[in-house]
Amino acid sequence: MVYRWRCPHCDFSSWAASREQAAESVKSHLLSHYHGNIRQEDFSYRWSCPYCEGENHHHERDEAVTEFKDHLFGHVDPHLKPDVHLADGIDRTGSILVKAPLESTGANGARIHLLTPANIYIFVTRDPKQRIELIRDQFSEWPASTIVITTKSQPFSGVDGIDLETIPLEIVHLNKGLGLSSLGETVSRVLSEHESTGKISLEFDILSEIIKKFEVQDVLQFLRGFTARCDRSDALSHYYVNPKAQSESVMNVFEQLFDLQVEAKGLVFESEG
Repeated sequence: MVYRWRCPHCDFSSWAASREQAAESVKSHLLSHYHGNIRQEDFSYRWSCPYCEGENHHHERDEAVTEFKDHLFGHVDPHLKPDVHLADGIDRTGSILVKAPLESTGANGARIHLLTPANIYIFVTRDPKQRIELIRDQFSEWPASTIVITTKSQPFSGVDGIDLETIPLEIVHLNKGLGLSSLGETVSRVLSEHESTGKISLEFDILSEIIKKFEVQDVLQFLRGFTARCDRSDALSHYYVNPKAQSESVMNVFEQLFDLQVEAKGLVFESEG
């Protein structure tokens, strides 16, 4: 179960695996709207509620902030919706940019969540071992098909506890010297082979790598075509990038290409629009 909350004052949304995690995200966001409602008076701090006549004061600012956040959340708690999916707002298809370090709790949480609606998994990744181990550890059964597209010559070296010959697994090897067009053509062929057999979830792990390797305009053109191709197959495609490793100007340009963008903070996902 995942909980979702939408701010009534701006475009912020938050998703979390538990009510407690969702509450912390919502409280912090509400405080950003109403931090001016905490004022210092003499030797204490007083808060006043923007929704009702509630108010109180504390000598310690941290105590006043904590109580104020809890009070604000009490007003919006009924609007926290359970049993939703991160991609419900885009009909569980389209493209999602996940902003998080590639190997992190947040990225893995997004992977698990975004793979769940599908029965065909496609990974475009430099870390096929980690992706296969994620399925082994987090899912009760293997999907109908798993396709790994990678430049690794021995992609599953060191994988334990899996008889690779008994699972529906396909490896597509890429030449490291291939350009963006060849990468797009390869993925397009894979999509064509599988689009009629089930729901596809496609994970694209190499966004940071191609941003670093190619000109920004070339990557933009590639992503426009790539996301459109995934849409034609009704795939849910998700792209992972560490925003701290990119300049703000580059992130601003790329963020506009996706149907939804979220920042993964542990097991909480937040979107500003």
